[in-house]
Amino acid sequence: MIKNILSVLLFLIGFQVTIAQIVSGRIVDSETGAPLSFADIQINDSSTIMSNTEGAFTIPEKSVNDATVLTVSFLGYYTENLTVGELKNIDFLIKMRPGTFELETVYISNTEIDADSIMASVRKNLKANYTDSGNPTKNTVFFRESTVIRPKQVKLEMTQATGYSKQQIKDANKELDEFAAKMINYPPMQFTDKLYNYYTSTKIYKEKPVPVQKIEVVKAVNFKDANRSVTLDDMEKLGAQVLFKHLDATKHYRIKSGLIGVRDTIVSNNSFVTDNEYREFEAQAEKTNQKSVRSRNWSFLYSTNILINGRFDFINSNELSELYEYSYAGVTESVDKNNRIFIIKFRPNKRRAKYTGTLYVSEKDYAIVRADYTLVEGKKLSGINLKFILGIKQAENFDKGTLVYKKRESGEYYLQYASQENGQYIYINRPLKFIEITKGDKEKVGFDFKAEMDQFEKEEYFVISESAISEADYEAAKEPDFDYIQLGSYDPSVWKEYTTIEPLEEMKQFKSVE
Repeated sequence: MIKNILSVLLFLIGFQVTIAQIVSGRIVDSETGAPLSFADIQINDSSTIMSNTEGAFTIPEKSVNDATVLTVSFLGYYTENLTVGELKNIDFLIKMRPGTFELETVYISNTEIDADSIMASVRKNLKANYTDSGNPTKNTVFFRESTVIRPKQVKLEMTQATGYSKQQIKDANKELDEFAAKMINYPPMQFTDKLYNYYTSTKIYKEKPVPVQKIEVVKAVNFKDANRSVTLDDMEKLGAQVLFKHLDATKHYRIKSGLIGVRDTIVSNNSFVTDNEYREFEAQAEKTNQKSVRSRNWSFLYSTNILINGRFDFINSNELSELYEYSYAGVTESVDKNNRIFIIKFRPNKRRAKYTGTLYVSEKDYAIVRADYTLVEGKKLSGINLKFILGIKQAENFDKGTLVYKKRESGEYYLQYASQENGQYIYINRPLKFIEITKGDKEKVGFDFKAEMDQFEKEEYFVISESAISEADYEAAKEPDFDYIQLGSYDPSVWKEYTTIEPLEEMKQFKSVE
């Protein structure tokens, strides 16, 4: 009994110490209570973290001290300075006061400046402001990806089965109903966090400068439930496990869907690997993890490049004033107080323009220091609608993001933070028939499959620090192999030693379903 009591006491003491080391807060508008997303929080003027879309943030364990000074800044608001001790006294809620916006006409060099002329200057200075010098650098980056599938309806019903009685078909459909209900009640989701050092330089290839990069992964974590994974391979495997309970595991089948026979698609129970084989495959795949992270980093930087990506036609198009309507919404001070920032609202002016949002433009060099954009409701980026012909419909109908830039001492800007959220609607209503491949009597098993769902993907990219390095440092940088830490539920202690982005509540609540 005494031993048990001592064990409990030791556990509680350890638990209290753990809690004491985690200090989290939230940043809101003092007037409306709305969360302030992506606010800048400097810690003792030495490191920087950012609030998430819910305005929440967590201070790294190494910086948790009542005397630690936090400098919280957000465009359009007065900067707040407080200690961790003071943060505790205000219940970890920072209420920021809106700054004074100047809505009167702004003049520079005796010339009236309106929104269109500001945007013309933005485009004129794009290359000067955002073209990388090519000098070797080292960035420490935190990158988070999440995928969530939200089924609205899932229906998988056995309609026929060779050799099955009506009661057997009824029992099979009961099991299929349970599988569909689980998909809806526990939506498939997955989260991936990576912290890595990103080295860049420039090499000469065929007499032209070419950017090169190296990735050194410090830590990588997968928060994933194998029973509700969002990857297509895993979902196919899960679905096959259900379907092949009602098919002869020793036979091969051809799939037919509606009027379309997929003659090249031959499946059997052996088409889907066992758990041990799957784990062996994953172990082999880990050897390519480093290459995958490098490729993913490169493609993300392309997708957020306002110089060349067509998504940002509200910034880089030659037809700026024709595509979009821009309006001047005032000015505010920059975070460092030595510059004014123009606030420009934009919305579509022509049918092919798709976004609305806000741009924050530096008065000194007409660089965009922050961009918030959202796909206009009713617009879509891509899609197909064969609902009444083939029972298929897909529409990429949700897209929003935020880009935050920081200026280097050399004058150009680099992407300090980016958030991208993309969503699509998917509808499938098709019969599926499994026909045995044999010369004699064929076994046939038929299903009706109907699914309607929304799929959301989100990516967050945060440059924790950037520093200049020598070419020798770049050459010396290594790209070692690494393994993902696989977790079935969210664990805050995984990142307690590092600077990261505070997860959203949905990620905090994530756990495996039995």
